[in-house]
Amino acid sequence: MNSFRQFVEDNARWFRGHLPETDQSLDAAEELLGIRLPVDIRWLLREYGYWHATGISSLDETVTDTQAAREQLQLPKQFIVLYNHHDGGVVLLDTLADPETGNHKVYNVGWGSVPSHIADDIVHDSVLDYVRDVLDRQRNVIAADAIDYDPKSYYTA
Repeated sequence: MNSFRQFVEDNARWFRGHLPETDQSLDAAEELLGIRLPVDIRWLLREYGYWHATGISSLDETVTDTQAAREQLQLPKQFIVLYNHHDGGVVLLDTLADPETGNHKVYNVGWGSVPSHIADDIVHDSVLDYVRDVLDRQRNVIAADAIDYDPKSYYTA
């Protein structure tokens, strides 16, 4: 098990949530965007779905926001939107692995930095570094009794 998956497993209650993806939904998103998702992102979304520390709003929003950013801001094709904070900026994933580390960098930038200054703001050297940061921030705001996902609290049909 690699370090990303071990971290997720060690903190499963922060990741295990609702609406897990399927191979079919992940394949469809990749086809629409013309990219390949990192295998760890596919694994996370398929096995855990979305929750406090996932750091991804939803696959549907990723597709919609990425397509809009490509059209309106000339976002390079290798990047996808993981989380759109609207006026607060955007979290972008580089779907091309860094040739030296093999990791996929994650950028937390203002929309005004796209496309020319993506690397000028917060850069996470890997998806693991990104979800660690998301989890650290969530630990400061999520009450202890609200950490675990309760499927009875969500209508997901």
